[in-house]
Amino acid sequence: MLRVEGEYAVRGALDASYRLLSPELARGYRRLGLAPVPLIGVEAAAAACALRTREADQLLDELAEVNLLEDLGPDPRTGSGRYRFHDLVRAHAGQLAATHEGPAGSGAAVRRVVDFYLYAATEAEALLTPSHRILPRRYDRRPAPPPPFADARGALDWLDTERAHLMAALRTAAEHGWHDTAWMLADAMWPLFLRLRPYELWVEAHEVGLAAARRAGDREAESQMLTSGGAGLRNAGRPDEAVGWFGQALEVARERVAAAREQPPGPGGPDVLTAAHRAEAQALHGLGQSHRLAGRLTEALRCFRLALPLREAIGYTRGAALTRICLGDVALAAGRPEEALPELAAARAALLSEDDPYDAARALAFLGRAALRCAGDDATAVEAAKGQLTEALGEFEATGSVHWQGRVLEMLGEAAEERGETERARAWYGRALARYRSVSAPDVRRLEDRLSGLGLGGLD
Repeated sequence: MLRVEGEYAVRGALDASYRLLSPELARGYRRLGLAPVPLIGVEAAAAACALRTREADQLLDELAEVNLLEDLGPDPRTGSGRYRFHDLVRAHAGQLAATHEGPAGSGAAVRRVVDFYLYAATEAEALLTPSHRILPRRYDRRPAPPPPFADARGALDWLDTERAHLMAALRTAAEHGWHDTAWMLADAMWPLFLRLRPYELWVEAHEVGLAAARRAGDREAESQMLTSGGAGLRNAGRPDEAVGWFGQALEVARERVAAAREQPPGPGGPDVLTAAHRAEAQALHGLGQSHRLAGRLTEALRCFRLALPLREAIGYTRGAALTRICLGDVALAAGRPEEALPELAAARAALLSEDDPYDAARALAFLGRAALRCAGDDATAVEAAKGQLTEALGEFEATGSVHWQGRVLEMLGEAAEERGETERARAWYGRALARYRSVSAPDVRRLEDRLSGLGLGGLD
């Protein structure tokens, strides 16, 4: 790879540059060549080289000055510096690492970078979806704080910008047999999947994570991968595959419930049983959502009615509120909006008290939709319901959830269409399509088909 017409021209030039480096800079060059990501930021560089951030920043600058790294400037969203190796330069650095660092040193450098991405994703998860993390995080070498963002919006921007690197770290962990790290990375990326909906990555991450959890023999992790991955399949428009994953999750959870009940009383016993019941309810909830998407409303309702008392019994207030949202959605789909209103109002109040703005906005969106269905010809009620949908849209804009911005705009379009306001419906659907185009090809196709069926044509 480093030969040109049979001569070591490229290697010779790089070897000459390498010999001019100080020992510290040469070691950094070698270790950076091992980083399993295409672009290198200062935090990842610090991890690869086992340096402080300030030292890594200086190292990157010095390597760029001698043209062994390309300085790409700051990322336009996060403001973090980015550097890149030419492929041949990376190969040269990697070969030197194999010679000078050895298998153990090379493996340690790669592991530190993977651990950095696990740490940073976990910190983002703590800001964006704190209730999702119910399983531990373990590191070979835990990176030092702070993470590369300061607030929730910065965390979401970082996840979005780094999605390719996070997936590279996940694949690297799986290839090296770091099974716990692989499933933990898939788990920590949840807010990226939930808020921004990269469906292919969502499914792939959980396929890799599920295999890793099973190789690790961790039943709790297996259950988490099945339910989170099932949600990805469902949202990707594959509800029947999702039913299969949630069905497996339910089997695992009920095995855990039975095992927990056989444990003698003692420290941790009730917590083990509570965790198992929580997993059981999560699987039932996911089954209900999958059946709902497939149009099997009766089966969906049965699953939600089994999940709700389980969640209430273990004091899982947020989970019970999420199930109430789904009960309201099923009632809406069945043409019974008056039954949806109390479920959705209760869900909204509970989620606000739980400090969950994203899901509270979801409850408000469905509440506005149900209220519109119930408003009839009451102009005041119609305007109040539209106000709820508009408020929900603003809340989704604040949380950065582009997909749900599209959903709310589509709901406003549906309401206009139901009232015979064709041009207004077209305008709302056009705004919804603009949101969907950046996050959800299946929703784009579905909405374009709907417009075509109405004789409104597609929208650019």
